[in-house]
Amino acid sequence: MSDAFVPRQPQDPVYETDQPVRYETDGPVAWIMMDRPTFNNAQNSQMTYALDEAFRRATDADSIKVIVLGGEGKHFSAGHDIGTPGRDHLVPFERKHLLADHTNRPGAELLYTREHEVYLGMCRRWRDIPKPTIAMVQGACIAGA
Repeated sequence: MSDAFVPRQPQDPVYETDQPVRYETDGPVAWIMMDRPTFNNAQNSQMTYALDEAFRRATDADSIKVIVLGGEGKHFSAGHDIGTPGRDHLVPFERKHLLADHTNRPGAELLYTREHEVYLGMCRRWRDIPKPTIAMVQGACIAGA
C-alpha cells in the first residue's frame, strides 16, 4: 500500500438552479436574495461565489447606498451546504484570494484551504463592506448563515 497522495476527482453536483442568488435594485437599495429555497438556502460554493459577485456589484455601484441580504422561502439559510445534491466542495472555482486550489489537497489541508477561501476570506470581506448592510432574516438562520 502506497502512502502517496492520490488527488480526489471533482464531483458532479446537481444544481437546481443556474442562479442561486438574485440581484435587484430599487433606487438606492440593492436587494441580494439567496434563492435555493428547496434546500433552505444552504450555502454551497456556487451560491457563495454568486453572493461575492453580488456584494461586489453593490459595493462598486455609486448609486447603491444600502444593501439588503435575504433568503427566499421559509428559512433565511441553513448555513454551509453539507449534504444537498448541489454540494460542490470538490469543484474548483476561480479563486478570489491568494490561496492554492483546495481540490488537489489531502484531508485536512483540503478542508482548511477551502474554508479559508470560501468562507473566512469572502465573509470577512463582506463584513467590511463600506455600505450599510441589512440581513432580512426569517425562519432559521443556522451555523454559517
